[in-house]
Amino acid sequence: MTRQTALALFFLLLLFAWVYSMEREPHAFQQSECVNCHVTGTTGRPAKQSGGAISMSCKRCHAKTFNDGYMHPFNVRPRNVSVPADMPLSPSGELTCNTCHNVHASYLTPFGKKSYYLRRYETGKKFCETCHRAGISKNSHNATLGEAHFTSKYIVTDPSQNIDPMSKNCVSCHDGSFSTSAMVRVGTWTHETDFIKFDKGAHPIGIDYEAARLKMVKSDLKPIGAVDRRIRFFKGKIGCGSCHDPYSTLEKNLVISDRGSTLCFSCHAMGR
Repeated sequence: MTRQTALALFFLLLLFAWVYSMEREPHAFQQSECVNCHVTGTTGRPAKQSGGAISMSCKRCHAKTFNDGYMHPFNVRPRNVSVPADMPLSPSGELTCNTCHNVHASYLTPFGKKSYYLRRYETGKKFCETCHRAGISKNSHNATLGEAHFTSKYIVTDPSQNIDPMSKNCVSCHDGSFSTSAMVRVGTWTHETDFIKFDKGAHPIGIDYEAARLKMVKSDLKPIGAVDRRIRFFKGKIGCGSCHDPYSTLEKNLVISDRGSTLCFSCHAMGR
């Protein structure tokens, strides 16, 4: 190794150290904060096992991540996957935030990039394949998203726009340029098949649910408070994410099975 190379490596290490020092360590918890997530053992010290639901402990600080998008399933037992030993399950054998994230790890990787506290340095699809070793279907949303936290990548700059940012994510592929199974029209989401005969599979998005219910003289819509909680509204409006979850294992990635029109009747009272 030449003197110039050694100096270059030295300054590179100094640069990494400087970058690291400039980054705030979000998980630099004080000892007094341990009880926020851990139960107290018989010795009076926090025990290793997290108190209550582990993922719910994370939600105390990361509520926005939980509420604003769709997440990889958690608090469930893994099926059809191979979870390695260094990605721990809960004491009851369930997937938690702690399975993929080590909350006490470093905020930066040795390469100076944000680690997001992941237990592996891989990200995206490669990280998914840590457990999904059989691979991910090319037609799967998971393969396209390449992430465990599906949140909107758009920022609302015009409040008058008629669809929410999450729906814009969907439309970015399902506008016919990438996926031919669905096409979008202004204010209307057009599916590949009819919901009801002759309706051409159209369903509105970007519409305020309660406003539409009250505006219709003979509305068949239930009050929004009576709608199944698995159906989400975006600031009170209907969006693609109201009926679909990219991580759902149900047909068409529905949030609820539509066998017997169950999904439809979650909002619509007709026929009941």
